[in-house]
Amino acid sequence: MSDVLREFPHLGQLRRQAKELHLSARAADPAAVDELSAVSSRVDLNSAQLALARRYGFGSWPRLKLEVERKNAIHHGDIEGLRQLVSEHPALAFEAVSSCFDNDSALGYIGVARFHGLTDHDRAGEVARVLLDAGGAADGPVGAAEPPLVTAASYGEVDMVRVLVGAGAGLEVTGFAVPGGTALAHAVEFGNGEVVDVLAAAGAVVHDLVETAGVGKLDEYELSGIQVALRARACRAAAVCERLETLDQLLASGVSVDADPDTGHLNGSRTLLHEAAYWGKPRSVQHLLALGADPNRRDTEHGSTPLGWCRHRLGEIGVFGEHLTEAHRHVELILQPVTADS
Repeated sequence: MSDVLREFPHLGQLRRQAKELHLSARAADPAAVDELSAVSSRVDLNSAQLALARRYGFGSWPRLKLEVERKNAIHHGDIEGLRQLVSEHPALAFEAVSSCFDNDSALGYIGVARFHGLTDHDRAGEVARVLLDAGGAADGPVGAAEPPLVTAASYGEVDMVRVLVGAGAGLEVTGFAVPGGTALAHAVEFGNGEVVDVLAAAGAVVHDLVETAGVGKLDEYELSGIQVALRARACRAAAVCERLETLDQLLASGVSVDADPDTGHLNGSRTLLHEAAYWGKPRSVQHLLALGADPNRRDTEHGSTPLGWCRHRLGEIGVFGEHLTEAHRHVELILQPVTADS
């Protein structure tokens, strides 16, 4: 299995690695000798560079160098540099990027990059447009585990979603985080309300009550005849997408503000407030508190309050950059004064 190229690769460091591999092979280091002999009968620097490229899954040293250029252009949002690179090497517009984060294509990589701190800009939409103009497929490669639109919707890359939709990406393609779920379903699940709005405006099909609650329109539903568990799941969608009027409608149908979002029952595994806090939704947190939600109710698995869930999520996402934490810091400020032992 090939190694993956570090997320912020440096060509000078790779050259040093190749030189060290060459010197080790000349000194008869068994591992280095084996690695070079797998690609060449010669023990020289060119062979070491080729062996290093193969270690990272590339057929040649020049292709490894191109990957360094591509990753750095994506990381820094170098639109013109990337445009020139993919015009000269069109395959770079669609081939998967060497990364510890799984991806089927360059577009798929862009969808996850900013969330994971792999870029220092917010130009995912512009980067995506460059790749699409150079031949990248809006729906990703055939057989991809997840189409780029679903990835972008899941990670809240709203400008990239707009670009992909404009390029004809299929609105009914499905991903895996929500089994059988479209981009709209994933955007609702992860509380990316702005993405939900873009997809709905583009004509995405709204399949069920949960997605309808995420969109924020319940006009065609008679709630009284719907199972409480489904109404509770819809409450969770409304809360994480901050559709407060829709949340009020659902709660007024008989769902308790402290209900379990899966079952609709009290004394369940967690509450709507836990979910809103975890996903960093300050407006929903304030609204639920105003409706009487209990900030000191603890979930059954971890024994943690909504504030604890918020802080746990801060720990998960904070390592990827402060750009992800502002909403959660706001939620923390709301919940701390009303939470015992905070």
